[in-house]
Amino acid sequence: MNWGDVPSWALVVVSAGALTLAALAARWSYGAFLTASAAAARADDARREARERQQATLVAAWPISERETFQKTIERGVVGAAVRNASPMPIYNVEIVYRDEGAAWTAVRRLHLVAPSDEPQIVAGFDEEATTGVPAPERINKDGSIKLLPSAEMRVEISFADALGRRWRRDDNGVLDVVP
Repeated sequence: MNWGDVPSWALVVVSAGALTLAALAARWSYGAFLTASAAAARADDARREARERQQATLVAAWPISERETFQKTIERGVVGAAVRNASPMPIYNVEIVYRDEGAAWTAVRRLHLVAPSDEPQIVAGFDEEATTGVPAPERINKDGSIKLLPSAEMRVEISFADALGRRWRRDDNGVLDVVP
């Protein structure tokens, strides 16, 4: 076939069709590229989050009783917790929060640093306390004072900064979250 035998309008139609198909193919390729780029970025974010979360998952705190803590008789009301940092890096600006909801009581213990260790660090006492709300009637003594639970029955949460400075919080149910 000789191109000279084809009417010029047919060449224009074929050329326009070819350009349209090329434009559609380019648009589809660009969309596929954007989708692949977004998926790669999400995968990178997930890997980074997993690396950052790795240290935090190895940190925990739990309440302990006075007897477990000190192995001797001490005055009632001293609260204690065990803090374990099983990660290879220290954690910083640690806050341990004790709660006795029935007594409407909260206390906070602050530590500057908890070094890595296979053994838990025992922490006793608190830096500040607050009573907010109304205690349950059965928790109020005759003299008006509040009866607290034994330390081992209190709720304990921990918040801390990891080696990268990111703030984490493990609630009293053990759920770990980033603190915004």
